Amino acid sequence: MTRVAALTAVGVVLLGTAIVLELGGLAPRAELWAGAAAGGAFLLALAVSPRRSAVRARLLVAAGIAALIAVAALWQGRRRPAPEVLLLLIPVALLFATAGLALREAALERRRARLREAGSRLDGAEAERRRWARELHDDTLQELAAVQVLLAAAGGGPAVGEAREIVGRQIQSLRRLIAQMRPLALDALGLAAALEDLARNARDRDGVDVEVAVDGLPRLPPGAETAVYRIVQEALTNAVRHAGGGRVRIEAAAHGGGVRVLVRDDGPGEPAGGFAAGHGLLGMRERAELLGAELFVGADDAGGTVVRLDLPPQLT
Repeated sequence: MTRVAALTAVGVVLLGTAIVLELGGLAPRAELWAGAAAGGAFLLALAVSPRRSAVRARLLVAAGIAALIAVAALWQGRRRPAPEVLLLLIPVALLFATAGLALREAALERRRARLREAGSRLDGAEAERRRWARELHDDTLQELAAVQVLLAAAGGGPAVGEAREIVGRQIQSLRRLIAQMRPLALDALGLAAALEDLARNARDRDGVDVEVAVDGLPRLPPGAETAVYRIVQEALTNAVRHAGGGRVRIEAAAHGGGVRVLVRDDGPGEPAGGFAAGHGLLGMRERAELLGAELFVGADDAGGTVVRLDLPPQLT
């Protein structure tokens, strides 16, 4: 048993004794000493505890409760009211205030740990997508193109012509898959060109009218551009598959010192309804939180659903 655990156990036993004495209304002097000793044990445990805010917060709360019981016992033990005893409530209040700060720091630590885990997971997935996209482009796609060239050189004939058409369709499908996994335009030309390419692929593949207005979009750090692209990609996928409309508009421009990105559709579907079926909305929120951005998914004033992403100024 560690020193922290031993001191905490002693404090718990003494605090339990003090509470029993308080509830019974007997032996206020014993209650005073039990409460004071419990508070001392918790503070000693705090002194040797690791720098983890959650542990320190619990010890501070326990010490505050013990001190409060000790002050109550001291007040009860007086033969006549002694207002100066109430001054002892000041350090008790300070203990609880410090515990509140420690709890807040613990919540921030949990949030930072969650964001680190999410960032690591998303970066790993993005790296894997990039690797597969590169291999498919450099190997499989090139080999299919070579097969198509060989078929063209083989001459005419219905069978050869049909084989060329099949290979051609597979090349187009593979190019769309590569674009979904890791758009080449994102690395080579930036986010604006990648969003234009994303809209073009959606028009060709799904027959949806996708408008893009990204002329005022400034360049962002590579990681931020990737995150924004994935959020827009998920929003566009949801609009095409679940919104039930025929038109989608993607907008991105400087706004209020940062950048605002909008994806609107004209469908009658429930806002965010398509996201609820999977982890799309969770992934979007994780990426937005990693950017320090604000994400809103809901009903648009003009009808349909809107996805709004507001990036902070420090990213531009």
